[in-house]
Amino acid sequence: MKTFLKWLAGVLAVFFLLILTFVIFIGFLIDTEPKVVNNSYLYMRLSGAIPEYVAPDPIEEALGAFTLDVKRFRENLEKAQVDDRINGVILEISYNGISYSKIQEVHRLISKFKESGKKIFAYLGSEMAVTGDYYLATACDSIYMSPTANLFINGLGSEITFYKDFFKKIGVEAEFLQIGRYKNAPDVYTRESISPFHKEVLDNMLDYYYTNIIKTISSHRNISVEEVDAFINTQSAVTGSQALNLGLIDGTGYFDEIVEKLNYNGDTPVKVSAADYAEIPISSLDIRNKSRIAIVNCIGTIAGGSDSDDPFMGMIVGANSVAKNLKAAASSRSVKAIILRIDSPGGSAGAADLIWKAVREAAQEKPVIASVSGYGASGGYYIALGADTMITNTGSLVGSIGIFAGKFNIQKLYDKLDINTETFQRGKNAGFFQISEPWTEEQRKVVYNLINDFYQNFLQKVSDSRGLSIEEVKTLAEGHVWLGEEAVNANLFDFSGDFYDAVETAKIMAGIDSSESVRLVYYPKSKSFWGEVFSSIHAKWSQLNQYRIEYLISYINQIQNKPLALMPFMIDIK
Repeated sequence: MKTFLKWLAGVLAVFFLLILTFVIFIGFLIDTEPKVVNNSYLYMRLSGAIPEYVAPDPIEEALGAFTLDVKRFRENLEKAQVDDRINGVILEISYNGISYSKIQEVHRLISKFKESGKKIFAYLGSEMAVTGDYYLATACDSIYMSPTANLFINGLGSEITFYKDFFKKIGVEAEFLQIGRYKNAPDVYTRESISPFHKEVLDNMLDYYYTNIIKTISSHRNISVEEVDAFINTQSAVTGSQALNLGLIDGTGYFDEIVEKLNYNGDTPVKVSAADYAEIPISSLDIRNKSRIAIVNCIGTIAGGSDSDDPFMGMIVGANSVAKNLKAAASSRSVKAIILRIDSPGGSAGAADLIWKAVREAAQEKPVIASVSGYGASGGYYIALGADTMITNTGSLVGSIGIFAGKFNIQKLYDKLDINTETFQRGKNAGFFQISEPWTEEQRKVVYNLINDFYQNFLQKVSDSRGLSIEEVKTLAEGHVWLGEEAVNANLFDFSGDFYDAVETAKIMAGIDSSESVRLVYYPKSKSFWGEVFSSIHAKWSQLNQYRIEYLISYINQIQNKPLALMPFMIDIK
């Protein structure tokens, strides 16, 4: 059966390659730069996950697919600011799924665009919009929605699921050791409910976000803080018509009616999509065309090897990939400075250390500025310590100086499934990595010594980088997650700021004139075409196998006994 499946996979792979090659060939024949005519408007839809950066993908481009990441959104607005062919911008915002800090940064990008004098409208769709959507919309000149659409401004919530009792029922035992009272990532596996330390941090985050949301809505909509708070806690949801009566929006209508509001000369403006406009070279508009600054992205969970996508962990930051990109940027004669753009909750401790080393080596060649987008916690904070200057957004989640390690014992699950294992070994601790037996007391001591050694190393790196004593660092550590604003006050970062603040800092450190519009070179530059082809085939094959017990065991083995510098939670605003 396995031989047949492998043969079938090979046939499908060849068929897939033939079809793909044909599509790409046709794409190359008809590929031309989009034409933007006078009296155009830029349309961008903010919905679902909006990653910080996605490397150009030859397969995606050949098939006409498009991912709107923050980088493309930012550059599209930059171009539209100076492009005389663009009258204005319409953002259709509906159920976006990005972190609070990233929402803050996108909000500032919209505000910056308004400095051009061109109008930017928010359209909250024909169905439903939620708190995060409305928060973004408040940065625009005007907000519109369908009269029958629903708007939910109902506050914030964080839901944490604890699996200890469930694991007990299915025969799985989670064994974890952690250093730091606030290093609560394993709690979801080892506890039935939230710890007081976990609750303390989470309450602090939600208080900050909630207050900021109320103040932002109040200042941009000219509604008192008390009225906004009362609306959230009493009414919470309204239709478009009701929102207009309450002053929450500026008008109701359908999308084509909103477009007409950009009609300045009697002719209906022409729509330019985000995908088409992204293909217009930014240098063609006489901006971003001089001295170069490299942007090396670290987006996702940190692991060894190369960048990838994982069915369980999502985007993976490969230590080898980041090190390679840093080396390339540092050795480039045209690159004057490097921005290490971080949006990571951490991951493998060993992989984080490899990236830190690469950052330090790059900093010996060029100024390196660490800039945190949404998350710069645990391993994400560790790698930032290698930079010359550290910057974070005010609402970013950072710090989490701590570590944990653990394993899952699934012997009782085997028993329930009538799976029998027989182990033969030499050496008292040969079963260290077995998933069919718990740690012995001696093995627990070994694991603790390993993670404690890394923790002490983590503390020392913070001390050396931030000019704090070890005792001062200890008061800020123990896995505590801080808001960016708090981290700056505690000297864990140099100052708070967004992407553009990082660019300005890089210009100063590289001796580039402040008025110069520097060219930004992004790493990773592009995904390998054939690497993507074979990655796609492997992903499809993995999907065929994802329900097999071997696949589950393979995943469990990936995290067994490894020191992990990973933050205990992530917050998305809905």
